[in-house]
Amino acid sequence: MPAPADPSPRADERLTRLLGFGEHSVSKSYYPELRRRLEELERFRSLLDQTGDAIFLVDVATGRIADAAGAAGAMLRQERGDLRGLPFEHFLPPDAVLRLRGLFSGDFAAGRVETSLSRPGDEAGGSLPVEMTFRLAQGEAGTVAVIVARDVTERKKNEEALRRAEERYRGIVENAAEGIFQSTLAGRLMNSNPALAAILGYAHPDELLRHVKSVVDEVVAAPEDRHRIRSELERYDEVKNLEVQLITKSGARIWGLINARRIRGEEGTPERFDGSVQDITIRKQAEQTLIRYHDELEQRVAERTAELTRINERLVHEVTIRKRAEEAAEAANRAKSDFLSMVSHEIRTPLTSVLGFAVLIKKRLARLLPASVVDTPKKRLQAEQIQDNLDIIVAEGERLKHLINDVLDLAKLEAGKMAFKSEPVDPAEVVRHVMNASAGLLHNSQVVLDTRIEGRLPQVRGDRDRLIQVLVNLVSNAIKFTDHGYVACRARAQGNTIVIEVSDTGIGIPESEQGKVFEKFNQIGGTLTNKPKGTGLGLTICKHIVESHGGRIFFVSKPGAGSTFTFTLPIA
Repeated sequence: MPAPADPSPRADERLTRLLGFGEHSVSKSYYPELRRRLEELERFRSLLDQTGDAIFLVDVATGRIADAAGAAGAMLRQERGDLRGLPFEHFLPPDAVLRLRGLFSGDFAAGRVETSLSRPGDEAGGSLPVEMTFRLAQGEAGTVAVIVARDVTERKKNEEALRRAEERYRGIVENAAEGIFQSTLAGRLMNSNPALAAILGYAHPDELLRHVKSVVDEVVAAPEDRHRIRSELERYDEVKNLEVQLITKSGARIWGLINARRIRGEEGTPERFDGSVQDITIRKQAEQTLIRYHDELEQRVAERTAELTRINERLVHEVTIRKRAEEAAEAANRAKSDFLSMVSHEIRTPLTSVLGFAVLIKKRLARLLPASVVDTPKKRLQAEQIQDNLDIIVAEGERLKHLINDVLDLAKLEAGKMAFKSEPVDPAEVVRHVMNASAGLLHNSQVVLDTRIEGRLPQVRGDRDRLIQVLVNLVSNAIKFTDHGYVACRARAQGNTIVIEVSDTGIGIPESEQGKVFEKFNQIGGTLTNKPKGTGLGLTICKHIVESHGGRIFFVSKPGAGSTFTFTLPIA
């Protein structure tokens, strides 16, 4: 605080007036002493005016302000001279007024109170918080009350902030999901939140504090865990994430995760322990279940591994046997192919001769018999029988030739030795060629051939003759088993493929035979004795040819309502 300035000339005049002497009296012997005392009083008042507290002298008899010093004017927002004579009660709330009247009435000689001062311009509830000390003193004019008021606004703000912080902290602690506690250095439980009480099976913290004295000895189940907690607190001042078993009110054991630390005061002296507890029973049970499942899984894996090892050994053995069988089958297949090639060649050559001579005999016999036979009915009948027998020889020879050709084709296809040409093929031209050639197969005027080519079809790459073979087989089968209605061939482009369908209104395929349509030597309508028999290899060969061209073949059929065979070919 700065020292008061030297008395000004005006102050000297006031001192002179207070002393009651003129200039002619300044030389008297007691004047210097009085002057010194008055100067000290002025310096003291100057010191009072510089303090941050407001000082009031209140006349006890009237209750009015006799004098004011310090920060009184600034605190009440008035000049200090204007405060003199005002009732001090006007600046106080009712409770402080009663306290002040008790002082004035002599109930007590001194005291302290926290209250507020009402100031001009303050809104409701906006008064200045102060701490007031007061005492009675005797003056020349009677008893006065010396009242010192200190502005405690900042302190009140800090206290309010502290109170709110404590409320927030208390709310966090009270509503925390984990248990929170405080204990003495000896382990005696001091405080607990509701979560800790609930974890340990108590209705509320008060019940927990009544029944549990030592948070370590009475709650932690295992002696080694209690020893570990004490040793870690002693050595490190804290325990972190320690998993221990806890004893509840009912005596049951649960798993808890404990964290605790030693709290020290400002001087570093240990004061207490703060800690938290989480109930991890469900997690531990889940871990134990997982461990059990893991052990079981390991056992099952070991058993399964042993089983798979045995199976693998058996499979290796079977694969070895199968490989040998495949090698044997491949050798047999080669032998079969070679045999079929040789036999078919050996059969086809004399068969061609037989067919040729049979046709020649039939023609020559047709020219010779009418000339030698006159009108003998018996010889005419014999001649007709010979003609019929020759027809049978030719027909069966042709069927045998087709069978040999189909067997050879299938053997080559299965052995992968069938050579396919790869050239641009017009699917529309193939369809027209086959349908025109198939018109000669019709012997029934009730069946109509129908060709439908949708738009201009793009070309495909493949073997034209083999594709014709596929379509001829499908159309001839349709004609063979259709007595009335139509046989239709439809070709169209769909996406990146050409789709060719052969539909008929014939007898259809029985459901019992539909799964065997593409099998070797299977005859569609094999139970029908009045239909010509084929080799039973046509559809099998068709399937091989179509798939070798990158397409697929399939059908839908309803007995008595006809069938539709469809095959696709990729666009070139």
